[in-house]
Amino acid sequence: MKSLNKDISMIRALLISIFIIIILCFSMKGVAMSLLFGTEVVLFSPMEGKITFEGRPAAHAKIKRTIIWKGDEGETDIFYTSENGEFELPIKKTRTRIPLLAEFVLTQELDVFYAGQEFSIWVKAKQNLEEYGELGGRPKNLRCELTDKRVRLEDFNGMFGTSCKWDAIEKQGEK
Repeated sequence: MKSLNKDISMIRALLISIFIIIILCFSMKGVAMSLLFGTEVVLFSPMEGKITFEGRPAAHAKIKRTIIWKGDEGETDIFYTSENGEFELPIKKTRTRIPLLAEFVLTQELDVFYAGQEFSIWVKAKQNLEEYGELGGRPKNLRCELTDKRVRLEDFNGMFGTSCKWDAIEKQGEK
């Protein structure tokens, strides 16, 4: 009988411990909702700018946007510049479940096909889940000269190589 009471006490203590751990985990902001319904993640923020080749607009250039995440799976979208070399890429987002102790990381790539050549103008490791998390805000006056070499920028979280330039970063809420 004492053995049975001891087993019941141990089981009760174990269940209470598990319950406390679950309550602590779910009390963290947003964790309960993200575990149940997933977290909204911005895979690629909206982007607009101008692409040039030897200083002239790269009219009707093909832009391939690739997002690599979930292992080696990649998602690709195709866009084209206008007659003036201008482009607009819409936001790309999804809902996903992110385990408690996991870090979210994806790779963004922009490749441009123009004049029979392929140019890699943007390679970025993105860890921030928010819109404009790539650069900490929206790049103003984004322009990409295809003949410029891609350079590595150290000012942003993670690996980042680009041949694009911008005048400033507009923080959320600023204009």
